[in-house]
Amino acid sequence: MSFFSKIRKAFKRLFGTERFLCDTCKYDYGDVCRNPERPNATECKDYKSK
Repeated sequence: MSFFSKIRKAFKRLFGTERFLCDTCKYDYGDVCRNPERPNATECKDYKSK
């Protein structure tokens, strides 16, 4: 994670704009997603928008 990514994530947490990716992910059904943070993931390398 780059320095700027860390700064951006800190600001999102500070101002409450961090959103859960699973709500809008193409793989959010059944056993397709194996992310252990599901359904509250805020970062995911496999995320694809619906």
